[in-house]
Amino acid sequence: MRHWSLALWVSSCVLHLSHAGAQSTPVHAPTLTPTPTRTATPSVPPTPPPTPTPTPTQRPLFADANCDGRGTAADFAAAISVSGNAALFPACAYADLFRDRGLSDRDFVPILADIFDTFAAPWTPTPSPSFTITPTPNATHTATPTAPRTATPTSTPTASMTATETPSTTPTPTATATLVPTRTPTRTFTRTTTATHTATPTPTPTGIVYRLAGDWAANWGGQICFLNGQPFTSLQDTIYHVTSLGGQLDIQVRNGAFIGRGLTPDASGTVKTTYRVFDQRVCLINGVFQEFVFDYTFTFHVNGTGSATAHWTYAFNTNCATCEVTDSATLVRVTLPP
Repeated sequence: MRHWSLALWVSSCVLHLSHAGAQSTPVHAPTLTPTPTRTATPSVPPTPPPTPTPTPTQRPLFADANCDGRGTAADFAAAISVSGNAALFPACAYADLFRDRGLSDRDFVPILADIFDTFAAPWTPTPSPSFTITPTPNATHTATPTAPRTATPTSTPTASMTATETPSTTPTPTATATLVPTRTPTRTFTRTTTATHTATPTPTPTGIVYRLAGDWAANWGGQICFLNGQPFTSLQDTIYHVTSLGGQLDIQVRNGAFIGRGLTPDASGTVKTTYRVFDQRVCLINGVFQEFVFDYTFTFHVNGTGSATAHWTYAFNTNCATCEVTDSATLVRVTLPP
């Protein structure tokens, strides 16, 4: 439009000047015909469609043993808990899979599936809208002059210096043999002592103690023990078997109990011993078995005669009725030692 206005303005000025001159000859100026020039409209490249992002699809849980809506390791603990205690998680239907029963490895497969396969990534891409590029008609492309390329000086590579290896006089370590003292084992002789069996001599009874051995008949006086005013018992005539060993005497009721062991007689051949025995009767006051206690004194002579005394009590270890008796006997040896 500016081209058209400028041409008209110039034409009007020329005509005005021609009329202003009284006798001037009209000059016909050439008529300018403007040629419209189209300017190329730059084409905007289409914006590529956005890449669709896959939306994870949540799968249903198979064994949510604690009903927390998630597949986690806590479901293992819940499954084990309800297997031993059926009262736990009462409102959780998934927990019924494991409730009140023994579990095996297969029972934990659904829980593993929940943990590793709950979220999958299958997705269907959303079709992107199609773009149609419409070319601009009669677009005039103006060539852009290309500046002549200026030769860029190329640097010539300088030959690198080659390093020459100079032999160095580095001393090479020489292995020196080190003498290691070798320990020579010393033979040790172990002296084995061979036990020599020495026959133990059988002691031959000798001396006065041996001469006191044998069977001795005792004639007791028969003093009666009155228990609660009633006659109870008394010592009866007895034969005592006396043996000697190592200078000591053992006294035994013949074919009965030992009433003394390892007794050493004094110079007069006298020994003392105490003999205790429980009766089968029980004191009703305290339920204790009643006990006999005999304090014996024996005197043996090498000529085969002797004497004995006995002080004995009954039930002195209870609160029931008791008795106490002292009796004596004469001793006569009736059998010599073998």
